[in-house]
Amino acid sequence: MSQTDILTVVIPAYNSQSTIRRAIDSCRSIANCRIIVVDDGSTDATALVAREAGAEVLSQTNAGASHARRHGIKYCATDFIALLDADDELIAAGVAKSIQMLQSNPDYCVVGGRVIGIEPNGREHLLNRHYETVSTEDLLLTGFGPWPPAASVIRKTAFDQANLMSIPQLDTRYAEDFELIIRLSMIGQIGTHDEPCTKYRLYTGKSSHAPTAAISDKESIRIHYANATGMQVKFMSATEIKGAAFTRAARTAWANNRRISASAWLFRSVATAPHLVLRKFCIRVFRLISTRY
Repeated sequence: MSQTDILTVVIPAYNSQSTIRRAIDSCRSIANCRIIVVDDGSTDATALVAREAGAEVLSQTNAGASHARRHGIKYCATDFIALLDADDELIAAGVAKSIQMLQSNPDYCVVGGRVIGIEPNGREHLLNRHYETVSTEDLLLTGFGPWPPAASVIRKTAFDQANLMSIPQLDTRYAEDFELIIRLSMIGQIGTHDEPCTKYRLYTGKSSHAPTAAISDKESIRIHYANATGMQVKFMSATEIKGAAFTRAARTAWANNRRISASAWLFRSVATAPHLVLRKFCIRVFRLISTRY
C-alpha cells in the first residue's frame, strides 16, 4: 500500500476470471486507490488474472461474498473503503465526489451516488433513485437498500464502529449489504449525490437466482433491527414473501429472454399475492407518468 492511498477497493471474487480484470481496470483512474481482490475459493484462474491486472490478492476457502468482504477489510488501512462485485465497475468521477463529501463533512459515515444499470442484453440506463433521505427509519420502513454496495464509499472508522455496536449482527447468506447500511445509519449520517458511481449488472447476482431466500433474509434483518430499535414496522407475511419472490423471478427470466418461464413465474405471483402485483404495477405507472410530465 502506498502512503498516499486514501481509498481501498475490496472485490470478493468467486470463479470470476472472465470479469475480474474489467472490475480492476475500472479502479485504475481513481486517485490514491488500493485494490484488494479476495479470492473466495475459486476453481478457475481468478487469482492469477487479478494479480496480472495489478491487484493485491488474498485467498480464503469458499465462504461467500460477505465473508470475503470482511476478510479483505481487515487489511484496509486507508480512510475510506469501497465494496465492488467482481462483475461490476466503478466510475471514477462519482467515487471522487463521494470521497470529497466525506472529507468535507465528518458527520457522514457513508456517501453514495447514482447507479447505471446494465441489462443482460448490454443496454445501459440510469436507475431511478428511490430514497430522498437515507436514515435507519427510512431503511426499515422501505425494506430495501438505497444502492448496491459499489455505489457508495464508506468511512473506515464508521465501518469499525458499526462492527462494535452492542446490537449483534446477523449472519445471513443474502442482503448483507442491507444490514451494513442499516448499521452505518445508526452510527452517523448518510449522504447522497447525483453523480453515477457504478455500473451494475442487473439480474445476474446471487439474489436473482434465489429470490425467496434473499427476500426472507432481508425481512429477517428488518425484524432484527426493528426489535432492537423499538421501531414500528409492518413486515411481509410468508405469502407476501413468496409472491414477491415469484415476481422477482419473473423479472429475471424476462430480462434474460426466457419469456415462457417469465410468464409462468408471473402467473404464480398473481395467484399467490395479487395485491402485491397490483401495487407494484400502479407504482411503475406512477413513476412512468412522473418522468414524462
